[in-house]
Amino acid sequence: MSMLGNLAGYGRFVMREHNRAKTRNLMNSLSPELQKDIGWEATPGAREKARLAQIVFAGTR
Repeated sequence: MSMLGNLAGYGRFVMREHNRAKTRNLMNSLSPELQKDIGWEATPGAREKARLAQIVFAGTR
């Protein structure tokens, strides 16, 4: 495979992982009741991490 082909494959991997992380953070930021209703069981520390990431990336407190 050419070098450009390798870079394209790596780019797709990075975008896929980026989208998964965004989805995970969004789901973890939902209320525990809503998470339970849709079947998303997050680890206890994940909600705090999601909230912290939301604050850091939004630039608000």
